[in-house]
Amino acid sequence: MPTPLPRRDEIPAKDKWNLESVFPSLDAWESEFARVESLLPGLARFQGRLGASAAILTEALTEESEIGVTFDKVYLYAGMAAAGDTGDQTVAALNSRAEGLYARRAAAAAFYEPEMLKLAPATLAEWMAAEPKLAIYKHYFDTLARRRAHIRSEEVETLLAEVSEPLATPGAAAGVLEDADLTFKPVTGSDGTTLEVAQGTISDLVRDASQAVRRAAWESYADGYLGVKNTMAVCLSGQVKKTVFRARTRAYPSALEASLSPRAIPLEVFETLLTTFQANLPIWHRYWDILRRGLGVARLHNADVPVYAVPAPLPRTEKAISFAEATDMICRGMAPLGTEYTEAMRRGLTEQRWVDALPNKGKGSGAFSSGAYGTYPFIMLNYRDDIFSVSTLAHELGHSMHSLLTWQNQPPVYESYSLFVAEVASNFNQALVRSHLLEENTDRDFTIGVIEEAISNFYRYLFVMPTLARFELDCHKRIERGDALTADAMSATLADLFREGYGDKVEIDESRLGITWAQFGHLYSPFYVYQYATGISAANALAEDVRTGGQPAADRYLSFLKAGGSLYPLDALKLAGIDMASPEPIQRAFDVLSGMVDRLEGLV
Repeated sequence: MPTPLPRRDEIPAKDKWNLESVFPSLDAWESEFARVESLLPGLARFQGRLGASAAILTEALTEESEIGVTFDKVYLYAGMAAAGDTGDQTVAALNSRAEGLYARRAAAAAFYEPEMLKLAPATLAEWMAAEPKLAIYKHYFDTLARRRAHIRSEEVETLLAEVSEPLATPGAAAGVLEDADLTFKPVTGSDGTTLEVAQGTISDLVRDASQAVRRAAWESYADGYLGVKNTMAVCLSGQVKKTVFRARTRAYPSALEASLSPRAIPLEVFETLLTTFQANLPIWHRYWDILRRGLGVARLHNADVPVYAVPAPLPRTEKAISFAEATDMICRGMAPLGTEYTEAMRRGLTEQRWVDALPNKGKGSGAFSSGAYGTYPFIMLNYRDDIFSVSTLAHELGHSMHSLLTWQNQPPVYESYSLFVAEVASNFNQALVRSHLLEENTDRDFTIGVIEEAISNFYRYLFVMPTLARFELDCHKRIERGDALTADAMSATLADLFREGYGDKVEIDESRLGITWAQFGHLYSPFYVYQYATGISAANALAEDVRTGGQPAADRYLSFLKAGGSLYPLDALKLAGIDMASPEPIQRAFDVLSGMVDRLEGLV
C-alpha cells in the first residue's frame, strides 16, 4: 500500500511557510482584526469632503491606505491558514471572517472613487503639484479617470461593495467542493497496489510509466467531477453571470472589455493571441506524433496529455532533485540578474521559510505565490524532487521576487500588479533557469527531462490556457445573449475546442475531456487565463534578451519588476523592451516551442 498523505500537523515546521512572521499568534491576529474593524467607521468622516482641499484628500487616502496595509495582513494570515488544510473548520471560519471584513472594508470606502471622480482634472493636477504626498497617486488617478464613465453613484458603489461577499459564493462553493468534499475512486498500479486518487496525487498518477495506469487515474479523476457536474455548472454559471452583471452595471459593452479596459489593454491583444495560437496548432500536432512514438503507443489518449497536468514522460532515467539542490539550481540560473536578486531569493528559501513545500491531507494541488505589503512573499507548493518541481518553484519565485521588489520600491497604492505582467516575471525565471540547465548539463536523460519540462510549460500556457480563453469567451457571450450554461453544453463546447487542438493525433473521450472546465479554478477570475499565454510570450523574449544583452538588459528587466502597479501593463513591459501590442512576442514564443520540439525529436 502506498504511504498515505500526512496530516498538516505531521509536516515539519521547516517545510511549512512562516505563518508566525505575519502574526505570532491567533490572539495577535484577533487584535489586529478588531483594530481594523474599529477603524473602518472613522472613514465616514471624510464622506462628502474629499473635494474640499488637497490636505483633506491626502489625509483620507493616507488613512485608507494604512488601514488597507493592516487589513491585507489579516486577510493573508487567514488565507494562508486555510490553504494549508481546507478541511480544517477552525481556519475555514477564520477565513470566512476575513472575507466578511473584506466586504465591510470595501463598503466603508465605497464613496472614495465616486467623490474623487467629481474633481476636475485641472484641480487634481494643481493639488498634486502642491502636495508631494498626493503626487504619488498620479497613476492611480489616471487609472480612475479611465473608469470615469463606469463608476456609479455613491449609493450604488456602496451596494456593489456590500454584495461582493455573497457574489463570491460560486467560486467559494466550487473551491470547497473540489478540495474538501470531492472523492475519487482508487486505481490499481502496475504492481497490483491500490493507488489513492486525490488532488495531491493526480499529477503523479497521470505521469505513471504505464498507459493503463495513466488512463485509469485520468478516468477516475474525471468521473469524480462528472458526478458533481450539475453543481459545478451552477457554480460556474453563477460566476459568469456575476461578471456579466458587473460589466452591465458599469456600462461596459461586454464582460471582456470590462476586464481589459481598466488596465488599458486593447481588445486586439486578446484577439491577436487567439489568432496566433490557432495559426500555430500544427506545431502541437507535430509534437503529439513525436510523443506517441517516444512513448511507444499505437495512439495517444487524453490520459497521455491531461490538460490539468503535464504530458506523459518519455522513458528515461530520472535523478531525484532535493529542495536544497533545486535552490542552488535556481539561484545559479538567475545569476544574470545579479547577486542582490539571487541572495534575497536564497535567504527566502533557506532562512525565512517563504515556501510551504510538501503535500498534506486537505492541501490543494498546484502552487501559488501570496503575500502582503510588509510580509514575506510566500509560496504554496507541493514539491516532489523532480525537474518539474524545480521549474514550479522557479515560477513561483518569479512572482515572489516581483512582489518583493515592488514592495521595496513602490508605495502601498501600487503594491499590486496585474496578472498580465505577473506571468511575465514567473515564466521569465523558468526560461532563464531552463537555459542555464541546458547549458550546464550534457547528460542525455537530464536534457530530455529539461526539454520535457519546457514543452510541458508551453503546453499549459500556449495550448491549454488559450483554449480555455476561447471557452471562457464563449461562455460570457452566451450569457450576454441570454442563453443558459448547462454542464453538458459547456462540456460539448470545450471538447470541440480541444479536439481542434489535438487534431487527429489524440484519442478523444468527449465527456471526460469536456468536464475539464470544472477542474480549473482560474475560470472564477474573469478573463484571467489568456494572460498566461501573453506572459510566457513576453517572458521568453526577455530571457533571451537578458542572456544576450548583459547588464543593460538585466537592468531594464529589474526596472520592470520594481515598477509594480505604478504603470499600465503594456507600459511596464516597454521598460523591459517588449511591445505586447505587437503579435511578435507571441510568435517568438511559438518559435521557441518549435525549436524545442525539433531538439526533442533528435534526442528520442
